Amino acid sequence: MANNVKKAVKKKIVKKSASKKNIKTNIKEILKTLSKAKNITITGHRNPDVDCIASCLGLSLLVKKIFKRKATVVNTDKMQRDLQNLPLIDKVIFNVDEKTLPKKDVLVVLDSGDIDRIGWIADILDEYNEVIFIDHHKVRNIKGVTMFYDDIKAAATCEIIFDIFSSYLKNFDSTIATLLYCGLSTDTGGFVFSNTTEKTLSAASKLMGKGVIIESLGNVVRKRYTRVDVAALMEIYRRMIIDEDTKIGYICLQDTINGHSMKEITVSASDILIQMEDVFIGFIIHEGEEDFRVSMRSRINKNIREVAESFGGGGHPKAAGFTVSKKDWTKEKLINEIKNKLLKLLNG
Repeated sequence: MANNVKKAVKKKIVKKSASKKNIKTNIKEILKTLSKAKNITITGHRNPDVDCIASCLGLSLLVKKIFKRKATVVNTDKMQRDLQNLPLIDKVIFNVDEKTLPKKDVLVVLDSGDIDRIGWIADILDEYNEVIFIDHHKVRNIKGVTMFYDDIKAAATCEIIFDIFSSYLKNFDSTIATLLYCGLSTDTGGFVFSNTTEKTLSAASKLMGKGVIIESLGNVVRKRYTRVDVAALMEIYRRMIIDEDTKIGYICLQDTINGHSMKEITVSASDILIQMEDVFIGFIIHEGEEDFRVSMRSRINKNIREVAESFGGGGHPKAAGFTVSKKDWTKEKLINEIKNKLLKLLNG
């Protein structure tokens, strides 16, 4: 194992956590920590997507198979319906609470961008011996993290997991390959988004060589619509507001649509909006009881992450988001401010 770990070393610039404490940032140390852990808990951001959960499950299988360590995947949120066909999804503990949380030792946080996005577990990080943060987003807050590794050029967190364990490729099986391939495929829009690179396609090719289960892949990446989904789709189209001059579009939604939770609906309002011919940049405002959660998408060469960051959020140049409190914003004020910042970005 020592030789394989040595091969996998990739030096990164040492970063500092919010507590000013130096944190370790190379693959060798991460692998060493995982190989010696007594109990590993793996989590990701709330409102999890395929890349988030697939990378968590893929990592859990890898540490079990290679290091013979116990690893459990948890999430503080409920399961999204578009995750239901992901292999081993029944092994994930959703809506995890203190009673169902595994024994604390090593915590691995994936695909979150900000430690606060993992929910209430962010408040108990000091109860873990190590907190490892791995991501492909431009990371903001890593307070409480003890080990950090990121690669913002990676198309997905699944690509980073593949990269970290690439020297163990012989240990990959068809389930691991399928999970990681699912994350790559969904986060690149089927390998057509601008985040797709030669390295991404090389990883996908090697995973395919390990026996990706095509039927399972198809069940995840191809959306299956119910009548409830179609009704939601019609309502989303009805609520669209598009400025044909600026090519900016937006939709305002609540936690439910037509009486059904948004988390139970396969339709993605963000994806639908940005596919409109006369929309270059789109944003969705999800109104909750206490806050507004905003999701932004772009299909032109403008970095919308800058706008998200101005509201305390983050993400990628063409897919970003943020959350603001209702104590500070009304919906109308928020819409106007977002539109003004997007117009400034477009004209810049």
